[in-house]
Amino acid sequence: MQWHEKYGPWALVTGASSGLGAEFVEQLAARGVNVVLVARREQQMAALADGVRRNHGVMTRVVPADLTGRDACRHVGDRTGDLEIGLLVNNAGFGLSGAYTDLDLDRMVNMTVLNCVVPVLLTNHYLPLMLDRGRGGLIFLASTAAYQATPYLAVYGATKAFNLLMGESLWKEYRMRGIDSLALSPGFTKTEFTSVAHMKDASGFREATPGAVVALALKKLGRKPSVIHGLANKMLNFTGRLIPRRAAIAVTSAMLKGRTLS
Repeated sequence: MQWHEKYGPWALVTGASSGLGAEFVEQLAARGVNVVLVARREQQMAALADGVRRNHGVMTRVVPADLTGRDACRHVGDRTGDLEIGLLVNNAGFGLSGAYTDLDLDRMVNMTVLNCVVPVLLTNHYLPLMLDRGRGGLIFLASTAAYQATPYLAVYGATKAFNLLMGESLWKEYRMRGIDSLALSPGFTKTEFTSVAHMKDASGFREATPGAVVALALKKLGRKPSVIHGLANKMLNFTGRLIPRRAAIAVTSAMLKGRTLS
């Protein structure tokens, strides 16, 4: 079975207006998969959708939605009820940096909803339909922050650990029923993340390109339960397993404390 046949004819990408989400749209369209774009910024998604239709000859559907809103995920399901969604990319999310008590509670709650609750609701809608067809795929955006405690990114890191474990768990539960699940863990990537999270830019760190991160995810989907992008990130994760947990927390704290602008 060809890639686009297994994970098509439609993919749904959340957070599709920029960054990794926009790159997922581009690369999926290049593979011949029609794409539903979901995010708040309708104008950016419309321009992207026009481009991939012209360049790759696929169909698109733009669904503007603030996924943290009441019944927003149900609205997305209703807007795609006539489509066969063969791949769900749970990409939408954002981070907040700073000491826990310095951060706005409403923003932290919204981040937790978008990063964790929304993937649960969308997966709950689309996974049973994939199971009925006996094929499909799920991608959960985790992070290198998912593998250890992240002082000064405490809630964000916890949400990414949620996605890591959910993606890996569903890989085990459903891989024998034709459904592939992958948790994708990038490190610093050239996106809007640091500005939204109110962090200093990633100077001093080697930033990945969205293209490289997404290409890795699409390559490893169906082959592994999870993947970390970048050799240095893989080595840091491996080293963190060898030292005492307290030491790993101290190292991560030292790396992150000076990067917050809060």
